[in-house]
Amino acid sequence: MFSKEDLLLAFASVENIAEHYFFQHKLPAITYEYCLKSEAHQDILVISEDITDKDFSIAVIKQTPDLLNSKKPTIFEISKNNYGFTHAIAVPSTYHESLKGRLEAKRENLYLCIPIFRCEFTGDEDKREFKEMMQRTIPIFQWKRMIAPKIRVYFDNPKTGAGTSEAGAIITYHTLLSEIENLNGVINGFIEITNYEEKIIEILSPANNAYTLIRNRKDEEVMDIASIIRHLKDFTTNQTP
Repeated sequence: MFSKEDLLLAFASVENIAEHYFFQHKLPAITYEYCLKSEAHQDILVISEDITDKDFSIAVIKQTPDLLNSKKPTIFEISKNNYGFTHAIAVPSTYHESLKGRLEAKRENLYLCIPIFRCEFTGDEDKREFKEMMQRTIPIFQWKRMIAPKIRVYFDNPKTGAGTSEAGAIITYHTLLSEIENLNGVINGFIEITNYEEKIIEILSPANNAYTLIRNRKDEEVMDIASIIRHLKDFTTNQTP
């Protein structure tokens, strides 16, 4: 459990509003805004980058389940908000580096709570995968970000020499679109895409400017690139066309 005095060991100023602590970490180009609710059984931390919205921070924390999982992420719905987020994900202290340093001894029950779009996480991420996604695919502290759906791909492109192992790799939506363009007309290439619900589609390109979309390992449909992109948006975010 954190006290205001604890926090003042690491931060210049700490404000207490409705039993929530607010403080900042200012860097030359970025200011991180912190909101912390500290209780005996768990501490909940919400962080935003260059946005001060105390009401939303408190609202997210108030919707957090009373008992979070100490071993893995917890995903829960949140109410309608100005940022369009539908859910939040709370991860235990082993998943994040927040408040390390002088406050290390207090971090055992510190959960980082992140507003998200549901398609951005499965909820089954381990520590390594979660940290990799934070660093490479989802700017989790940017509340005005574009939706960054979780996408895992297994692909092979003999023409470019690019590809992954069968285990696949997590990539951004922008990178996926680039790889689909690179696949154009590569007869012996393929891209297999897994979304956050663990559903899978496959894309082939049997001829220039022609693509085949395969659902359920068997249902094939010939599409042009515009149709492929429309379907990908629906598939990766789970939105109905």
